[in-house]
Amino acid sequence: MTDAEAAIKFSLNLELFQIEIGEQRIEIAKGLSFIASQSIRFGHLDALALEHMIYVIEEILEQLKLDYHTQRTAQTSDELMRQLSALFFNHAAVIDRMLLEHAFNEFTERLEYYTAKAEPDLTLLAYFVFIREMMHHLNVVEIYLNH
Repeated sequence: MTDAEAAIKFSLNLELFQIEIGEQRIEIAKGLSFIASQSIRFGHLDALALEHMIYVIEEILEQLKLDYHTQRTAQTSDELMRQLSALFFNHAAVIDRMLLEHAFNEFTERLEYYTAKAEPDLTLLAYFVFIREMMHHLNVVEIYLNH
């Protein structure tokens, strides 16, 4: 597999997850609204809701049936990725797995702080969980934020 084939482009919004792998384009009509509705109860993201969210996201990603052994890079132009970069990564344009895991651990350790900061709209936090799971399940080593 060439480097170009190991690169993916993705977009995630309220209604849709789109991913391009080489010439193949896949759309899954389960976006952030679906993820939140299946996992967040009573408008609050707690540890149980977070676990539920991870499960829902894993189910979405498993539909792609991609080989885990291939390391990938990803790129996106999502506005939510910009917001995530501002909140957790000091506006970085490239986020690697180590940076993301460190930020995700901080997020889970200070869950109440971040949910209070984001409520009532928990979309950005659901996006963060999705990105983290995507890095794990699709073996993404770096995400590039396009301008």
